[in-house]
Amino acid sequence: MTRLSLGLLAAAALAHAQSFSFDHAHRSFSFGGLQNARLSVGVNGQTLSAGDAATANWDARARRLELIFSAPAVVWTVDFGADTVSSTIRNAGTQPVRLGLCRLVDGELRLGPGAEKTTALVLSGWHNQSQVETVQASGKHRLSRTLTQLYNPVARSAFQLGFLSFDRVTAVHEVWWDQASQSLRVSSYCDFEGFALAPGSTIASETLGLNGGADPVQSLNSWADRVQAHYQPRIWPKIPGGWVGWSWVDSFHVENYEDVVRRNARAVRERLPGLDIEYLWVSIGNLEDGRAGNWLRWNRKNFPSGPRTLVRDLGRLDFKLGLWCGAFWLNSRLTEDVERMRDAFLMRDGKPLTVPHKELGDMYVLDPTHPKTKEFLKQVFSTYREWGVRYYMIDFLYAISGTTPGSFVPDNYYDRSLVHGPEAYREGLKTIREAAGPDTYLLSSTGPTLLNVGLMDAVRVGSDYGEGRSLDGPAQGFYPATFVINSPRYWTSHLAATRALAAHFFTHRKLFLADSGNVFTVDQPIARSDAEITATLFGINGGPLMLGDDIERMSPERLEMIKQQFPRLPQCAVPLDLFEAPAPDYPKVFDLKVNGKWDQWDLVAVFNYESTPLERKVAFERLGLDVGRPQLVWDFWNGRYLGVHSGAVEVSVAPYSVRLLRIARARAHPWVISTDMHVRQGQAEIADARWDAARQELTVKATRPAGYRGSVFVHVPKGLALKEPAGLWIAKDANDSSLIVRCAFEFKDGTPVEKTLRFKTIP
Repeated sequence: MTRLSLGLLAAAALAHAQSFSFDHAHRSFSFGGLQNARLSVGVNGQTLSAGDAATANWDARARRLELIFSAPAVVWTVDFGADTVSSTIRNAGTQPVRLGLCRLVDGELRLGPGAEKTTALVLSGWHNQSQVETVQASGKHRLSRTLTQLYNPVARSAFQLGFLSFDRVTAVHEVWWDQASQSLRVSSYCDFEGFALAPGSTIASETLGLNGGADPVQSLNSWADRVQAHYQPRIWPKIPGGWVGWSWVDSFHVENYEDVVRRNARAVRERLPGLDIEYLWVSIGNLEDGRAGNWLRWNRKNFPSGPRTLVRDLGRLDFKLGLWCGAFWLNSRLTEDVERMRDAFLMRDGKPLTVPHKELGDMYVLDPTHPKTKEFLKQVFSTYREWGVRYYMIDFLYAISGTTPGSFVPDNYYDRSLVHGPEAYREGLKTIREAAGPDTYLLSSTGPTLLNVGLMDAVRVGSDYGEGRSLDGPAQGFYPATFVINSPRYWTSHLAATRALAAHFFTHRKLFLADSGNVFTVDQPIARSDAEITATLFGINGGPLMLGDDIERMSPERLEMIKQQFPRLPQCAVPLDLFEAPAPDYPKVFDLKVNGKWDQWDLVAVFNYESTPLERKVAFERLGLDVGRPQLVWDFWNGRYLGVHSGAVEVSVAPYSVRLLRIARARAHPWVISTDMHVRQGQAEIADARWDAARQELTVKATRPAGYRGSVFVHVPKGLALKEPAGLWIAKDANDSSLIVRCAFEFKDGTPVEKTLRFKTIP
C-alpha cells in the first residue's frame, strides 16, 4: 500500500472518530471521544437539563435542538456545527429571568487505553501559573479558563475543548477523573453570573469548539488560528524593545529617578548604538506621592523637569516615554478624589470593593462601565497622549474582571445590560484603547490574558520575570537587596517564565504579543549560567524585551548579551515535552524553526532547573526533520561544534543551566554553522550565504549596526582546505577531521559586509 493511500485511510479513520451523533431519547450527543454529553442551563437558581424540557424539537438537517421549558418559560436553542456547539436563550415569559451556568458539554471523554494517565493544559486565565497537570493526580476537579487541551500519552490521543469566542461570558472547562466509573469526565460551560434576561429578549452563549486528533500542539495552534479568524485582532507590527531599569538601582531611596532615566537613556544610545530600543518605561515614580489615581499629578521631586520636557528630551534620543498605570485603582488616601468618584466604585455587600496592596496602600476599584470612570480615563489618557506618552503597562486588571480571574467580585456593574466578567471588563479597556490612540502600545498585566484579544497589543502571560524592586523594607521579598538570584523557582525567576512561555506559545502574534519574558536582566552578580538562561528564553520567545540592567554601569561581557537579542525577531518556540512533563515537573525542551532567506535550521533549547545534571535525547523526528539526513549541531553558549548526528543528538545539561543547539542539515560543501552575533545565529545578521560549486567559493554577507564586530563560523567537510588562510582562524575537529573556520566581521559604517572564502580539494 502506498504512503498516499495510508494517509487517506488515516484521514478517514480520524473523520469517523470525530463523527457527530445525537441521541434523541436521552437528549445527549457524541463527538469523537466525547460520549453521551448532556446539556443544561441555569435559570432562576434552577438547573434545567435537556431532559426537563416540556418539548424538545430536533432538526437533524440543521443539527439544531430546540428545548422549550414551561417553568420558567425559557426557550433554549442549541446549534451543533461540524465541530462546534453554540446556543441562544430566549426569555418567553413576562418576568426577567436570571441566568447561571450554561453547560454545552457534560460527558465522558474516551481517549483509549491508559486514560488514567491523561494530562491537561490548565489555563488559570490570568498571569498566575498555567501548566499541564495529570488529571487523575489528587482526584480534584481542575478548572481551565477558555481552553483546555487533553492528551493521553499511552494511546497518543488528544482532545481539545476550546471556546472560539469568549469576549462576553465567562467560559470555563472542568476536567476530572471519576474514580467510581474509572473514566475521564469533562464539562464546558458559560457562566452568566446571574445576568437578568428581560422578557422577550434573547442572549447567545459563547461558541465552543471541539477537536480530536493525535497531536495536542497542532490542536493548540489550530485553536489560535480559528480565534484569530473570528476576532481578527490588530497585531502590533514589530516586537518592542525598551528600558525599564529597577534591577540594580533604587530610584526612590538611593538616586533621583529622573537622573537614573536620563543617564541610562544616554548610555543605551552610547553603549548600544543602532539597536532598536524604542521605549523608556517609567513606573510609579512619576506619580505624586507614588499613589494610584494621581495619574495627572506629576511628581516634581522624582522628575523635576516635568512631563513635556522629559518627553521632548527623550525624543531627541529617539525614545518614546512609557508609563505604568493601574488605571482602575484609586488610592484610599486621595480623599478628595475618593469623594468625587465614590458613586463610580464597584460595590460588594453595600461597601466599596477594596484591594489591599503592601506597598501602595488600599485601593478602591473604579467600575469600568460607569460614565464617571470612562470620562476620567478619557481625560487621563488624552492628556498623556498630548504629553507624548506612547507606551503603557495597564496593571492590576484583575480588580475589574469579576470571577475572571479574580476574587474581587462586585454585586453589579453600573451598566446592567452587560454580562458580569468579560463583557464589563472589556468595556473599560475599550475606553483606554480609544483615548490612548492607535499608535500607542498597550500591555496588560496582573489580570486576564485571553480576554484582552483585540484590545491590548501585548499581554503579560506570566509573573514579573527578571524584575527588581526598591529598598522598601521587609514587606518586599527582595529586602535588603534590589534583585533575587540563585533560585529558578523564585517567583521572578526562570521556572515561572518557562511555564508561561510553554502555556501560551500558540497565542503569540495571533491574538496578541505574548509577553512571557517581561524584563531582561543579566548583569553580575547574576551567574553566567543564569544569564544564559535568560538570554535563551528571550531569544526563543519572540516577545517584547525591556532592559532591567543599569546600562551605564553594566559589565562589557553582559552588555554583549543584550546585543545578541537585537533586532527582536517575532517567531516563538514550541515546547516539545509540554504534555510529557506535567506539574510538578516542567517543560524542558523547546524547538524554534528558523527560516532564513538563505537557509533553514532548528534552535533547540534544553533547560535544567535542578541541582543534578539532565540527560536528554533530542530525536530529529520530533523536530520534523528527515531522520535519514545527517545534521550538523552547534552549541551556542559554549561555542562548540558537536559534530554530525543522525537520527538524534544526546544532550547533557549541567545543573541550573541551559544548552542552546543549532541543528542544520549537513552539506557536502562548506556552509555557515553559526555566528556569535545573535541568539538566532544567522536569521538577523546574515543577509545572504551562497556556495559556488564551480569556483569552490562560499560567500557570506552579514549586517550589524555601525561599530559592531562579530564572527561567522563555517563548517568545512573533510577533503577541503582554505586557499587563502590569512586572517582566518582554522581548526580541525579531532573526531571527524572536518574544519571549523572562524571568520571575523567588522561593521565600520553599518553597511553590509561581504566576504568570500575560497577552497581547494586536498587528498
